[in-house]
Amino acid sequence: MKSAAVQIEALDEPNLIMGKAPIVRAVFEGRDISPLWDTLFGRISADITDAAAFLDVSILLHAIGEEDKAALSQKAALEISRKYLIRNGRGTGPNVLVFMTAGDFMANTPIEFLLEHSDANLLLYYVDADTTDLADVPEHDVAFVAVGESAENLAVLANLDRLLRDWTGPIMNNAPRLIMALSRDGVAEALKDEPSILAPAAARVDRTVLEKLASGEIEVDAIQVAKAFPVIVRPLGTHAGKGMEKIATRSELSAYLASHADTEFYVTPFIDYSGTDGKFRKQRVAFINGRPYASHLAVSEHWMVHYLNAGMTQHEDRRAEEALWMANFDSDFAVRHARSFDALHRRLGLDYFAIDCAELADGRLLVFEADVAMIVHSMDWESIFPYKKGAMRKLFAAFEDALARRVARTAPTTECAHTGKPAVYQRTHDDCLVCALAMLTGRTYEEIEDIARGCDPSYPLGGPMSHSIMRGVANKCGFVLLSSIYMLWAKPAIIGVVSPTVPNTGHAVFWDGEKIIDPGFCERVDRAYVDRCGLEFTQRASDLQPLISHDIQISYLAGAVAANEPL
Repeated sequence: MKSAAVQIEALDEPNLIMGKAPIVRAVFEGRDISPLWDTLFGRISADITDAAAFLDVSILLHAIGEEDKAALSQKAALEISRKYLIRNGRGTGPNVLVFMTAGDFMANTPIEFLLEHSDANLLLYYVDADTTDLADVPEHDVAFVAVGESAENLAVLANLDRLLRDWTGPIMNNAPRLIMALSRDGVAEALKDEPSILAPAAARVDRTVLEKLASGEIEVDAIQVAKAFPVIVRPLGTHAGKGMEKIATRSELSAYLASHADTEFYVTPFIDYSGTDGKFRKQRVAFINGRPYASHLAVSEHWMVHYLNAGMTQHEDRRAEEALWMANFDSDFAVRHARSFDALHRRLGLDYFAIDCAELADGRLLVFEADVAMIVHSMDWESIFPYKKGAMRKLFAAFEDALARRVARTAPTTECAHTGKPAVYQRTHDDCLVCALAMLTGRTYEEIEDIARGCDPSYPLGGPMSHSIMRGVANKCGFVLLSSIYMLWAKPAIIGVVSPTVPNTGHAVFWDGEKIIDPGFCERVDRAYVDRCGLEFTQRASDLQPLISHDIQISYLAGAVAANEPL
């Protein structure tokens, strides 16, 4: 279908690009892209150093499937400049610095789609494995790490981990090592002990091993992750079902290897997740600061479900099912899988990511993959999918709000009820106790760090802080702290909980006598979370005196000091 030609405005600002959202939308809707094509190539002919035109051309080529040509155009752009600007709406919103790297549409978080309807300015900053420093990043309000997990991106992410280690400004997804762990085998390993989730074990298998399996030299169970055929085989580093096939026999495996020259593959057991009607359903869910948001539901007769080939446009009943799923997501799907969603956020530990999943007959969540670079968009025809706009607006608004909240941390408006002083937020992933102590005692972050160094010269600035140092810092501030499984909710306290963001760790939040203030990067730590995940409550020993005097009724006290210990 073709409609009006793509209209573009004169771009009179250096490296101001259209970006993915309008270009991909034009191709997706079948509009006439020849005016855009002519204009971009006209600009390149007039100025061979027009980096913005080269980058938009690469996006256009990617959108129409010309991957090799797209890579060449992108390479030309990045050789000229590593910095680009996308102005959304009126351009009056936050300036968002986006760390990206070269690659196709799956190489980076599709932040252009997430903020397409905002007024944000996207400052795209391309990095690679050889980037030496970030001294020339443009001025910005908040940063976002968009580089996704892939074999090609591992060295880039490792370098970003080094470059961002001392980053102090507001930033989302500043966890390159956690992004690196989002490989198929990495996700399966992270979730293997979660009873509410099935993430099928994935083995990286060399081609020679598969050739032995195909010839009958070894059995399927030699690969360990699967006991028998059928298995799913796909080349390492592929997405969107490229090269993925269900293999049921040795002869099928031989034929598969004959048509794929790759040297390394993922092998996973085939899980039949079909419903009682024989159809397969796959849901895409995005997580923003720990909260899940519906992205899409695809229904298909085939086990390999992709939204574009699931027949959603042709089948009204499938769209009706997706509409109902989206409308009731918060009260139905998200409630049924609350434990799974909690575990996903805690074990993957990222501010933003998305998953493809399905429901199993036994109630578990089947997780196919998790990534920061899954495509989340609202390009579907509104005349056919009228229900999707509302759900996607909700998701996009949540992402905008998450960025705004991260900006607000630099000038916090939340006050601690007991001191009237501003809340203190984390600067690293390990300094939650520093922040909690600062809020409890009314000191600054820097003062707590200085006192901690005074207690133990080996204390690493930015944490983590041990409980013994915590007590020493508190003592020097005039507080004798005692921990127990009980606390007086009328008094300020440091609360230890299972971390909602960093896998297999504890986390400290602060209770100011009226509300919980989480110094970390999550919006899910409330009274209900404390009830489920509380580990200990730390208060002044003098405040706990009423409980201590009735210690017979208290089942456990973990404090190392007495209530009347002198300062």
